[in-house]
Amino acid sequence: MDLPNRKVYTVSEFTGKIREILEREYPSVWIQGEISNFHSAPSGHLYFILKDDAAQIRCVMFRLQSRFLKFRPEDGLHIIAWGRVSVYALRGEYQLILDTMEPLGFGSLMLAFEQLKNKLAQEGLFDESRKKPLPSFPKTVGLVTSSRGAAVKDMIRILRNRAPWVNILVSPASVQGDKAPDEITAAIQRLCAAGDVDVIIVGRGGGPIEDLWAFNDERVVRAVASCRLPIVSAVGHETDFTLTDFAADLRAPTPSAAAQMLVTDKRDLEAVLEHLAARLRGCMVGVIDRFVAGVGELTRRLHDPLRQIQEYRMRVDDLNIRLTKMIRRKLGDLRRDTDSVVNRLRPEHVERVASARREQVGALFSRMVAAARVSVHEGRQSLDSLAGRLDTLSPLGVLSRGYSITFESKTGMVLKDSRVVDTGQEVRVRLYRGELHCQVIGKQDET
Repeated sequence: MDLPNRKVYTVSEFTGKIREILEREYPSVWIQGEISNFHSAPSGHLYFILKDDAAQIRCVMFRLQSRFLKFRPEDGLHIIAWGRVSVYALRGEYQLILDTMEPLGFGSLMLAFEQLKNKLAQEGLFDESRKKPLPSFPKTVGLVTSSRGAAVKDMIRILRNRAPWVNILVSPASVQGDKAPDEITAAIQRLCAAGDVDVIIVGRGGGPIEDLWAFNDERVVRAVASCRLPIVSAVGHETDFTLTDFAADLRAPTPSAAAQMLVTDKRDLEAVLEHLAARLRGCMVGVIDRFVAGVGELTRRLHDPLRQIQEYRMRVDDLNIRLTKMIRRKLGDLRRDTDSVVNRLRPEHVERVASARREQVGALFSRMVAAARVSVHEGRQSLDSLAGRLDTLSPLGVLSRGYSITFESKTGMVLKDSRVVDTGQEVRVRLYRGELHCQVIGKQDET
């Protein structure tokens, strides 16, 4: 139907009107809620829903704004966001186009700190097993810090005062701002490539967390953890902690403390050397005293050489006299033994000894013959006695008295019982002289 003054809008026109009203009424707005359905597009834009218990609204943060975020949005995170209200015409939905956001009740920097800390800890970048020992006496110390800050001056002054022999190589880098992470990473790499650096100090003076944030950057933390040289982290004051502190091989509370921890004070070394020198002197004095005492003892034991020669001459003379006497005594003994042998070899002596030996041999022969005759006589008597006893026990003696022995003809078995012989069986009868071959024609058994 026709109505006067009727205004008809297309969908696009009406949506545009709504967008104009919303953008005019809400050019900027702060809103809080819980992130849901968060996802990041390949373009770098962030899309999610911000909701509470009763409602929800779609949100978008474009890549240009999202790169300034210090934390990583995720589902379930409560945030406060600032942006403007607009309408996405293609779907007819109103949405928030955000310029910034921060975690509710938790600073964005601290949230980003905890998120990256947990991530790198899970990768093992903070494990104690990765820590490298620091050199006891470094020859060259590398410094990664600002070349214009007070920290580098303090570290150089302390290193010069404590260890003048140490070489100091400064690799300058910005320590705050957007360029700082790349410059710090490059400065570490330059010192590693130098070839003669023993240890590196990475640090800067104190300041707010925003100024120290370059040392929480993932690129810097990974460069510190992967460095082949030992690294001491010295960022801020004693109460300041950065992720670089966890990745470094040693954390120092301040840059000045790092320089003090890295090298031994020359005064301490001098005190140690003086103590060692005193001990060495004491040891050397003791050794010398022992040698002096030994030389004194040897001197006391060492007599006048001329006197010793005279004593040795007297000893040689005494030995000569004793040797002469001994030789003469031996010669006298040999002469007497020779005379005795000569006397024993004279013919009359030999004849006399031979006659005495012949008499002894004759007496021994007579005694031997007599003993042999007695032994033979006794042997014959013993033999006759044994022969008589043997003759008495011999079966032939029994046979000579008229007895006989009967054998079974075939087996030669001696027959002792008539019951083992059958009538008509042949037997042999052994007599004192000869044998009889007989046949049994009858027998009488005894019961």
